[in-house]
Amino acid sequence: MSRLPWSIEDLLSRSRLRPYLDATFGDPAAALELYGWNSQVSAAFYESLHYVEIGLRNAMDQQLGRWSAERGATKAWYVDPVVRLTPPTRRKINSARANANRDGRPEIHGKVIAELMLGFWWSLLANEYNRRLWQPCLQRAFDGSVRRTRLHSDLNDLRLLRNRIAHHEPIHNRNLDAAYAELLETAGRISPLLRVHIEKTSRVPATLAVRPELSR
Repeated sequence: MSRLPWSIEDLLSRSRLRPYLDATFGDPAAALELYGWNSQVSAAFYESLHYVEIGLRNAMDQQLGRWSAERGATKAWYVDPVVRLTPPTRRKINSARANANRDGRPEIHGKVIAELMLGFWWSLLANEYNRRLWQPCLQRAFDGSVRRTRLHSDLNDLRLLRNRIAHHEPIHNRNLDAAYAELLETAGRISPLLRVHIEKTSRVPATLAVRPELSR
């Protein structure tokens, strides 16, 4: 059976290209160029966001572990009843443990932590955990004086950006210069060393500099 002749527009789908066509005044060639650039800048952001996510979860995990151990816990903080977590948070941990232990081997702490998504760590900085976790413990996971509410808000912006990138959605219509500045500031709150590393390695600035011109 012969296949129908496909165009790249067909393969990507007209509905997926619609935001790019709208942004380029219906020019198919310009839309494809913008689509390609959107993929490039998404990949660049994803690289830098990964450093923030890994740094954040390790810093928070370390402090939660210390705090739990100081209170005599002999198991991981995420099963310590002294660490008062809400039922939804407990469910996420139970799911992470189940995924980490699928092979039936003894539980490895690092595998459980790796199963907990950015949204989980972001949720631990919400108002409901201000007295439970932030004041006695989590504020020590960050460098200097950090406002929890500002950190929670900025991390939410980065979380939503990460999710759009993960689902191959358009980000070309966002203020990406501001998003990168927010990413760096958040990294610096985790550790100035983390911010410096991202500034040295990130492809975001160079990719932003070659954004296609949009003109009629």
